[in-house]
Amino acid sequence: MSASPILVVGSGPSGLVLALTLAKNGVPVRIIEKEPARFPGERGAGIMPRTLELYKLLGPLPDILKLATRPPLIWKYDPSDANTVAKKMPLVPSFEDTPQIPYSNTLALGQHLHEAVLKAHLEAVGVTVEGGSELRSFKEVGDHVEAEIVRHVDGKEVIEHIETPYLVGMDGAHSVVRKTLGLEFLGETIEEDNVAVGDIRVKDLMEAMHMWGNPTKAVAVLRPSGQDDRIMQFLIAGPEIDVPKVIASRESIIDKFYEITGRRDIVFEDLVTAFRYKPNIRMVKQLRVGRVFVGGDAAHCHSPAGGQGMNSCVQDAINLGWKLALVYKGHSPSSLLDTYGEERLPVIAEMLGKTTELFNQTKTAPGEMKRGSELRQLGVNYRGSSIVYEDDVETATEKGPGYNAGSEIAARPGDRAPGAPGLKVVSDKETAATAIMHDILTPSQHTVLIFASASGNVASEMRDVLQQLPAGTVRSVLVLPKDTEGSSASDLAAKGLFDQVIIDTEGYAYSGYHVKEEPSVIVVRPDGIVGARVRGEAGLKKYFQNIFNL
Repeated sequence: MSASPILVVGSGPSGLVLALTLAKNGVPVRIIEKEPARFPGERGAGIMPRTLELYKLLGPLPDILKLATRPPLIWKYDPSDANTVAKKMPLVPSFEDTPQIPYSNTLALGQHLHEAVLKAHLEAVGVTVEGGSELRSFKEVGDHVEAEIVRHVDGKEVIEHIETPYLVGMDGAHSVVRKTLGLEFLGETIEEDNVAVGDIRVKDLMEAMHMWGNPTKAVAVLRPSGQDDRIMQFLIAGPEIDVPKVIASRESIIDKFYEITGRRDIVFEDLVTAFRYKPNIRMVKQLRVGRVFVGGDAAHCHSPAGGQGMNSCVQDAINLGWKLALVYKGHSPSSLLDTYGEERLPVIAEMLGKTTELFNQTKTAPGEMKRGSELRQLGVNYRGSSIVYEDDVETATEKGPGYNAGSEIAARPGDRAPGAPGLKVVSDKETAATAIMHDILTPSQHTVLIFASASGNVASEMRDVLQQLPAGTVRSVLVLPKDTEGSSASDLAAKGLFDQVIIDTEGYAYSGYHVKEEPSVIVVRPDGIVGARVRGEAGLKKYFQNIFNL
């Protein structure tokens, strides 16, 4: 295993999650950021349920939940009377939590607070973002990448030359990494849209999202930014808007807002940011060139409609992270890294289509986008991937759309691993605390869930296969049915044949994972995706042959 750290370029959520995933896997990592301080405005506030699940795996979820809120209501005002609310409606639909989907609703959190949580967790494992450090150039040389990093100290450039086994560009839409690789950024920039956006402080607290005007002429929107209680995001848009003139000054922004709304009772204070927004809908055709990768906004950018961008970036990061860790340690072949693009690119392409469709809806009916449950990303899947496997069905699971409602709770290979509450963790003396399935899973190991009764002899069948795998890469968990006696479970735990023994006291693991016969084996990857469903040791070995150097 190389001793040199992997270099991550960019400290937005995608870069932070990748660095955290690598660190949780025991891989040395260095993360640099060109800007000495974060962008002063707000962006990417929506956190989807799938991202919450991934944060449960990685550890930041409790801190995210302390700070996040439900998205605000939209107050849409009568175009003929700016003081009359014509309609109040939720920004996003609400859903009931279920045993299989324990985090079912979208949450909102300002990106600066979101990033602060991720940075704190990264620092807890010994990694600090190096602000004011710019990647100037790089090139791949044999078994490493040579990179030049520039820092500005006391007005002078300090140049550092490093060698890294892998370099990952999570450095935004203007990515130096993507441009240096010469990757085409296919798509379009919609120049004709007249949209002024930014952040501005208001004198009095405004809790909802407020919308005035006529979309065929001009609209004005204020919504909580998530930065603090009185900083609002503003949007001024429409065919009649001269954006450069509007954003020329704080006063011109306020004047246009009053002209559209007539609401001079709303008092504005400091302007934080203001710029012209031009929808940029683009993606790369490949995510890997040798030892260099791109992800997040460096690989795809799109309309913010639907809140898919930041959440897709997080999924990029954790998909690449566990694979990169295994290859770095020498446990897996380099070809495993090709599956990062194989799995993520189809999902990204589909996501661009969905967000573009939603953005087009905003031009005719702002605030009334038809947001479906699929935007929660619980159905994002990798069915048909070359590294998922099944032998527990007569007819293979078909590869379908990247956003697939059927994948939310089906637990087929390539789908998310569903939740399951009421799991009792058994020790050799007594039954310990109750857990949920996402407590059992880990971002640094495959989890092999073996569904079998206490009287079965499944241990000997699986042990030989698991012992052939690299040490520390796999956890075996025996899942016993709900009618199992505690003494029988404790006896099994005492034998030490499994890393963990649990009793499915409420039956949600057996039902939620659709286990119809025993023994059944379900392998969950470190990114919380079902990697395999097999009947026994032969299928288990077949799956891991696609993952490890065996």
